[in-house]
Amino acid sequence: MKVFLVPPPALALPAVKGGAVETLITHLMEENEIQQKLELVCVSLPDPDAEQAVLRYRHTRLYYLPAQPLRQKLWGPVCGQLRRMKRPAPLDCWYNQVLRAVQAEQPDLVVTEGGDLTETQMISQVMGRDRCFAHLHMQLKATPLLERMYGNILAISQFVADSYRPTRPVRVHLVPNCVDLARFSPRPAFVGEQEDLRRRLGFEKEDFVLLFCGRICPEKGIHRLIEALDLLPDPRIKLLVIGSPFFAAEDSSPFFEQLKEKQKALQGRLFFTGFVPNDQLPAYYRMANAACFPAVWDEPAGITAIEAMACGCPVIATQSGGMPEYLEGSGAILLPRDQRIREDGSLEELPQNIAEAVEQLRADPRRAADMSAAGCRRAQDFSRQAYYQNFVAALKR
Repeated sequence: MKVFLVPPPALALPAVKGGAVETLITHLMEENEIQQKLELVCVSLPDPDAEQAVLRYRHTRLYYLPAQPLRQKLWGPVCGQLRRMKRPAPLDCWYNQVLRAVQAEQPDLVVTEGGDLTETQMISQVMGRDRCFAHLHMQLKATPLLERMYGNILAISQFVADSYRPTRPVRVHLVPNCVDLARFSPRPAFVGEQEDLRRRLGFEKEDFVLLFCGRICPEKGIHRLIEALDLLPDPRIKLLVIGSPFFAAEDSSPFFEQLKEKQKALQGRLFFTGFVPNDQLPAYYRMANAACFPAVWDEPAGITAIEAMACGCPVIATQSGGMPEYLEGSGAILLPRDQRIREDGSLEELPQNIAEAVEQLRADPRRAADMSAAGCRRAQDFSRQAYYQNFVAALKR
């Protein structure tokens, strides 16, 4: 079966610069080299490192299609005219190149991998609704246009699947996210790995290191986590923040700079690494005493939560979106993300709840050890092999 994958024109494939969608596609590419059940075709923005990395994939063909700023300026009026004539036209003319690649390849199926799912209207017309899949990496509600375009939906969590709510028949398939369990595991790469990394980062042996990993943006709740750190009186409780506003492609934003201003007030308890490549992350999870993912939006699902569990790092998270599904059975501490009134009339807020959870976990090493073991077991359900098998099974139904 020839399957054409269409990611958004944001980051390169393979995922040499990170990206959640790009990393998941790379997992499909990796596993397809082993199981060889599909002929994969993908499109990507050009990138020298990616174009070198792709050479080792024998069962995936990649079209590197450049962004064309000058043509995009000229395309605007044309797009507007076509849309006034009720003809499908993408806002980004990059998708015109994608359409030509699809027509050249004549695939059996097309899977639009996130981004603006309406940009592939012309492809849907060429392929037909029943041969087009929308891979929902985010919460999204069905619209008349999306329902005309896609006869199949791949959802990364039941929460995402339930949020779509189509009004006409559509096949919805659950394909949970994954991580590479050969890489993300409790086993250190070498003896003394944790101690060495702690020393390089400036942590002492007795420090309780709390870790956040993810995009640095308000919806991920990192600002609420920093507020929680300020509520914790013990100076040996420290927070390590891994990530950037947009993976390796963007290392600064006004919000990120505001967070960095908190470092001075917290006097050596708050640390930022910036973007860390995926293959280096396991050592950070293994080094930390706990990981916290305090999403304040409807988090569709949590790849970083799987990574932490797989490395044996206890997880504190909010009851948000698909996170409870992914953390079920892991022993993770799940907190309400919104304000609540307690029975005694006091106001319960997320930073206070995080601080209390951290103190409880730090005071109970046995509970932390149980969470570590349970998380490792739960993470086995999110292997790269299972992801590939679920993906292929959904396409063949």
